[in-house]
Amino acid sequence: MINKKQLDKRRVWKYAFIMPVIILGFILNYFNIEKEFLGFNSLGNWLIYVGFIMLATTTLQFIFSKKRVIDERMELIGMKAARVTYVFIILSAFIIMIIDGIQSITLPYSYFMSDLICGICIVYFIAYKVLERKM
Repeated sequence: MINKKQLDKRRVWKYAFIMPVIILGFILNYFNIEKEFLGFNSLGNWLIYVGFIMLATTTLQFIFSKKRVIDERMELIGMKAARVTYVFIILSAFIIMIIDGIQSITLPYSYFMSDLICGICIVYFIAYKVLERKM
C-alpha cells in the first residue's frame, strides 16, 4: 500500500518530467525548427500538445484519485495482461512487415501510429477483463 509520502514523491516526479517536455517544445518553436511530426506542423507543437495532455491527465488523476486496495491477484492479472499485449505487439509487427513487403502501406504514419496505440490499449483492456473473469 502506498503511503502519503510516496504519493507526494510520485507527484513531484511526474510534474518534473512534464515541465521539461513543455519547455523543450517552446524552445524548439522559438528556434523555428519546423519538421512535420505525427500530424503536427512541427516537433515543438507536438511536444507542447503532449506536455499539456500529460499535465491535464496527471492533475485530474491526483484530484480524483480513489483509495484502492490492490492485492496480489490484481497485480498478477495486470502482469499477465501485459504479457498478452506484448505478444500481440510482436505478432502485429511481424504481420505488418509481411503485409508491407507484399503491398506498400500508404496510410500516413500519424494515423497508423494512433490506430496501433489504440489497438494496443484495446487488446490490454480485453485481456485484463478476460483474465479477471477466468482467475
